[in-house]
Amino acid sequence: MKISVFLLLLTLPFQVFTQEILLEEDVKADTVIPTKGPNLKHYTHLYAGVGFPVFTNEAVAFTKPGYSSTFDVGIRYKRKLNNNLALGLDLGAGFNEYVLKQYKDKFVPDTVQNKKEKFRINTLSGSAFVRINVGKRGNSIGNYIDLGAYAGWNMVRKHKTINDNEAGERVKVVTSGLKYVEVFAYGLQSRIGFNRYAVTARYRLSDIFTASSAFPELPRLIVGVEVGLFK
Repeated sequence: MKISVFLLLLTLPFQVFTQEILLEEDVKADTVIPTKGPNLKHYTHLYAGVGFPVFTNEAVAFTKPGYSSTFDVGIRYKRKLNNNLALGLDLGAGFNEYVLKQYKDKFVPDTVQNKKEKFRINTLSGSAFVRINVGKRGNSIGNYIDLGAYAGWNMVRKHKTINDNEAGERVKVVTSGLKYVEVFAYGLQSRIGFNRYAVTARYRLSDIFTASSAFPELPRLIVGVEVGLFK
């Protein structure tokens, strides 16, 4: 009997210790709060969009409305501040194409009339924005308004012409690294979003053509649509 009581007292501290460890582990597991999600503290996702230049009278004189376009892809990070506000950063690439008219008094970028002619300007850019959330939502993006600014590098600056020679062969001439196109671009942007989809607007404050070229500017305003690539 004394031996049984002695063994019980000897093992009691180990049993208590074991129970306390298990209790601590269970409490920690039950109190983990998620921080990553569409309407949580941190969220990152891909996006893609298409836009079309809004032409002024100056740009209409030498470009073809309806034929010019831009395509954007990138990655976006959103940091929630509270139920109404969030901050965000984008890193993306824009593929811009401007189709030129062929007419008697043509002078951009030269006086030669071609069968087809266009500028391609691809821009690698980053942007920052403030997001204003609108209405109630669960763990979803919901409705919102984004206001921000962007800056980027015109990494591709090309001029392309297409013609047919006397033998009926198609001749394509591409000139890259154009000296009369600015290397950097910057401007303002906004989005009105409805969960996955958004209407976008981007206004370029910088010039595309250098001052020494004396060319009229290409359209500054681009309006389009965007889709968020997330579940």
